[in-house]
Amino acid sequence: MINNKRLKVMRMQFVFLLLCIAGSTFSKTSNVDPREKRGIRIATFDVDATPPIGSRLTYDPMINSGEQTLRAKGIVLFGEGDPIVLCSVDWIGIANESQDAFKEAMAEAAGTIPNRVVVHTVHQHDAPICDFTAEKILKENNIPAGCFDGTFARELIQRLQSSIRLSLKDVKEVTEIGIGSAEIHQVASNRRVYKKEGRIVTMRGSSSKDSLLRSMPEGLIDPDVSLVSFWNENTPLAVLSFYATHPQSYYLTKTTNPDFPGIARFLRQLAVPDALHVHFNGAGGNVAAGKYNDGSHETRFILAKRMADGMERAWNNTQKFSVQSEDLGWDTENLLLPYRDKIKKIETTMNQMDSRLLANNMGRLGWYKRRVAGKGIEIACLRIHNARLLFMPGELFVEYQLAAKKMAPDHFVAMAAYGDYGPFYIGTEAAYAEGGYEIESSPVTAESEKLILTKIKRLLDRNKANQPRELLTYKDRSGQIFPVTNKKEWEKKREEVLNNMQLVMGKVPPRQKKKLHVIYTDSAVYEKYVRYSINFEAAPSEKVFAYLYRPKNKSMLSPAMLALHGTGIEGKKIIDGVTSIKNRAYAKELAERGYVVISPDYPSMGELENYDFANDRYDSGTMKGIFNHISCVDILQSLPYVDKKRIGVIGHSLGGHNALFVAAFDPRIKVIVSSCGWTLMDYYHPGEQVTAGYGGRLGPWAQERYMPFIRDKYNLDVEKIPFDFDEIIASLAPRPFYSNSPVSDLNFSIEGVRKGISHVREVYRFLDSEDHLKIVYPQASHDFPSDIREDAYRFIDKYLK
Repeated sequence: MINNKRLKVMRMQFVFLLLCIAGSTFSKTSNVDPREKRGIRIATFDVDATPPIGSRLTYDPMINSGEQTLRAKGIVLFGEGDPIVLCSVDWIGIANESQDAFKEAMAEAAGTIPNRVVVHTVHQHDAPICDFTAEKILKENNIPAGCFDGTFARELIQRLQSSIRLSLKDVKEVTEIGIGSAEIHQVASNRRVYKKEGRIVTMRGSSSKDSLLRSMPEGLIDPDVSLVSFWNENTPLAVLSFYATHPQSYYLTKTTNPDFPGIARFLRQLAVPDALHVHFNGAGGNVAAGKYNDGSHETRFILAKRMADGMERAWNNTQKFSVQSEDLGWDTENLLLPYRDKIKKIETTMNQMDSRLLANNMGRLGWYKRRVAGKGIEIACLRIHNARLLFMPGELFVEYQLAAKKMAPDHFVAMAAYGDYGPFYIGTEAAYAEGGYEIESSPVTAESEKLILTKIKRLLDRNKANQPRELLTYKDRSGQIFPVTNKKEWEKKREEVLNNMQLVMGKVPPRQKKKLHVIYTDSAVYEKYVRYSINFEAAPSEKVFAYLYRPKNKSMLSPAMLALHGTGIEGKKIIDGVTSIKNRAYAKELAERGYVVISPDYPSMGELENYDFANDRYDSGTMKGIFNHISCVDILQSLPYVDKKRIGVIGHSLGGHNALFVAAFDPRIKVIVSSCGWTLMDYYHPGEQVTAGYGGRLGPWAQERYMPFIRDKYNLDVEKIPFDFDEIIASLAPRPFYSNSPVSDLNFSIEGVRKGISHVREVYRFLDSEDHLKIVYPQASHDFPSDIREDAYRFIDKYLK
């Protein structure tokens, strides 16, 4: 028997144990990142976006603020993958580099990537415009920035960051979503109804006192307001509304106001106070209230009440559905809109423009300059249960919204336009033949319609529920696709990637069975290492020239690095630091850190300057490079002072993607560093001048010294190429991979890098090796800055030392 004293002690121990368990549980749950929990969660933010009196609005100086402030509202969604941020601002437009700045900052605050952030405007006219590209162009030409002065915009960005960070402390679980729609009566009408002989006579604007224009038919519109709401049991947390129309009742008042959509949103906020109400303008480029609005000031509230009435009926029509994390999905497409060359004339006439003309022209010029330089615009689709929410740029015509709904009749489809405001009006192909104000001011061409609809269709088709991530699928021998569920199946996927690479690069030749014979032709002695000039035959009559660096410390086996140079006639000398090219001496610097380093010349550079691609045995210069580089690893492994199990590869630019290629085919390479070496193929664009010279934007990849099959076999068509860089990097997993991807790299778009890495990260997570993946985004151009090189060396040290 247990005596009372002993029983009392045991009870106290049991209570202490429970307290410890409770304390442990509390500490774990209270500090858990919301992204690590199952299910869908939401955070909301709401920031005052009203500038101070005295600021420049889009068309006038601001002398007062109205009864209602301008707002920047949004949500952060957590589910599978990185967080998703949706934001709508009561401004006329946010364009070009401003879009980049808003997305960068909001992504940083939410712990996500800019690829998963959208920033839209409601397009009210008595409100600011934001375009850092326009601001920069004006300042460079000694023209006052006027409405493009970004001082307050930068302040708003900081406010949004702070608000988002604060919102993450109050993340709520989403148990259900609501979906509802209803017609809004007598608000929207088409602006392009007055036609004669197939041409637009005049535009029916946001308001009209012309009885003839107001008597004309309503025209093509989307009458429905669409609502998607987020719920925790019976408590609404947020409501997103979508309705396509220009939001002006009257403007040029010099007083900020959110106009009738803002009033309608406010009325709904009063009616459903527990939820944050966020409104997005749909594809309303050719839609306004002109038929129902005579411009009288009293009409503003009439239109607001009609809109709020439709929102209320959509709310009452809402159906709720239970959701889990797998019901949330996100996908994007890179949109390279065809441009009109006449837009460049704005630059020659902007000195003669008044402030209002500048407001309507500088965004288009900024977009044109970015587009010619190869910069696209990302469009996105959010999947939430049966809803598909599309996020689009510019002032799209309503036909795009209606077409999207027809593409997915079994889904609830809504569209937000007025994302990147740079492209301004985007009409349909038929509209460009009809002319009119919108078309005359559009910076894009009639070919835009086909491209946009193709991209929308792809987003709607791809973003399906329970669809495995593309990198975690494999094909069996019959071509049927299966999800990867274990490491053995992952090896099948990896083999599939390597096979697809060889379809473009050619087959990897078998390696020499006999030991490669190295010829030493010169040496140079330095403080910490000796550099040898060597050559060897990778195969009969296939000579490779290289530098070999050997550290002076010979007391133990050394780790080794294959160092691959970037493009330049000097070849391996570039990374020895003896040329005028700065920030490239990584071969020498690694030798100084105690690594044995081999750095070969790439065919057509250095001592292989006169290499004859036409008469070699390889289908591509890329495969010739891969074979040479694999042979360099053979050389390293043959050296008695090298630890055969500790070999890595590093390269910049040309060397950056060659590092990926050789590591994919050579598993002896244990750590990979790629600097400025890659982006997704769909995001690769070297600029219009280079594109014209090479016959297509993928033309530089199709040179004889790279992969001519891209031109000869795949017609420079990104859709036909059977591999992409995210697949190559995923094939390296779980080996440690480091990417230096500067935000201003014009060769390799940062958007494509971020999107690709979000895919790759899923594979590293699947293989329990996410900590082996490191991506840095320095504020630099196509460069390998000294601090980033040092960081890369520490990464290499971590795994090879």
